Amino acid sequence: MATDSAEMEDDRVTQLRSSPRSRTQFRPTQEQKELYLRAASLEGQSLSEFMRLAVEERAKRVIADHERLVLNEQSRETFLSALVRPPKPNDRLAALAERYAREVKSRP
Repeated sequence: MATDSAEMEDDRVTQLRSSPRSRTQFRPTQEQKELYLRAASLEGQSLSEFMRLAVEERAKRVIADHERLVLNEQSRETFLSALVRPPKPNDRLAALAERYAREVKSRP
């Protein structure tokens, strides 16, 4: 069932990406609509343009927040140290690397 839901979501995303413009609808309360209209007017924009830009800005912020890795000072130092001086692979990792080399064929 989860697979069906994921496949449906993938289909919706594909449909949205294949169309240069698509319509998205929601139903704000009268109070919300008045708020949006007032803000759009103050910015000199149509309601549609104001809402599209506001949603786009928020979407970019949400994605950036989820893609960013924030570390405290100690974690940052540990991470950078591992990049500069990576630990030597243990026996198990070496064996897995050998197995990978034997079993996985790279594409040209």
